[in-house]
Amino acid sequence: MRSVPAKIIRGGSSKGIYLWRDDLPPEGSARDAVVLKVFGSPDRRQIDGLGGADKLTSKVAVMGAPTRDDCDIDYHFGQVNTELPRVDWRANCGNLSAGAALYGALIGAGRMEGDRMRVNVHQVNTGRKLVSYVPMENGFPAVNGDFSIGGVPGTGAKIDVDFGDFAGSALGGTILPTGNPIDRIQVPGVGLLDVSIVDMANFLIFVRASDIGMDTAASIFDMQADAALVARLEAVRKAVSVHVGFITEDTADEELKVSTNPLIFAVAPPCDYQATNSLDVAATQHDIFARSLARFEFSKAYPGSGAAGTAVAAGISGSLVHEVVGDMVQTRRCYDLRVGHPGGVLKVSAEVQTEDGGIVVRKAVIGRTARLLMDGNAYFR
Repeated sequence: MRSVPAKIIRGGSSKGIYLWRDDLPPEGSARDAVVLKVFGSPDRRQIDGLGGADKLTSKVAVMGAPTRDDCDIDYHFGQVNTELPRVDWRANCGNLSAGAALYGALIGAGRMEGDRMRVNVHQVNTGRKLVSYVPMENGFPAVNGDFSIGGVPGTGAKIDVDFGDFAGSALGGTILPTGNPIDRIQVPGVGLLDVSIVDMANFLIFVRASDIGMDTAASIFDMQADAALVARLEAVRKAVSVHVGFITEDTADEELKVSTNPLIFAVAPPCDYQATNSLDVAATQHDIFARSLARFEFSKAYPGSGAAGTAVAAGISGSLVHEVVGDMVQTRRCYDLRVGHPGGVLKVSAEVQTEDGGIVVRKAVIGRTARLLMDGNAYFR
């Protein structure tokens, strides 16, 4: 048996195992092997490890001293596959970003500004900076508060995480990889389809729910059981990924089995539906209906990075998101967007403007809660 110091932290509507970089082998296959053993992968139940047998709870955060001068701590995200011996280091998790901010506050890595600690997090996967604010109480991160998020029971202290530095971070180009707010793509098995391709905090694809045959009244569990719907959305992920050169036709099927990028979102005007906690969500409570899928699995909540990207896309004239909420944001550079997702409603604050013909993101702030669940040692074979 071997062991490695570990913290388990719920960040937003996800949960991750946080490891310190210096306690692990160098980046590469040896590190991946340790991570897989800690999680108990590959195994759908992850019964012989600490993984939660769900993509929202099979996530690792490798933390370390900052390697960027204007940051306080490093955060390297990995999505741990449950069925394959793979760790995907190519994406980012916006929810675990809140946990990374909490981790920084726990070790005193940031600096106090009033009653909050500002923690600048270097998001290693993208090389970008997250500016986060963690409420403090008696020298420690506050636990109790009145802020609630969809998909998490109860309330907690609100942590603000700003993704304003993340435009173009996933593919290394501009916020609109094709230069267009809408592209019409030929998707095998689906036909010609309007898509908005947005590079904001992650590689994101937006489609109309109506174009993809989604019943917005269906539960997320019924959607997951609809094999034809899942297949159509995965076909869009593949076609768009090949279209922008993210993957090649020859490797697409294998790559998309292990990569959470791109994330695809089906969006629609607000409607009444029931959240996973059996609470009713009214059309008046949100500005846009959205469901997210990656790697053949619908999210039971909403990706934090996707929330930032959805809010920014709302401010891009001509995009499919703007098509739904354009009247709300067209006269404002700063706005709040309420996203209706399976777990409830999520609010994002964004500031988007056009300068010299280009799209500039000033801020994309999501409010999250996070909590330390366990601090100790993870044992593995």
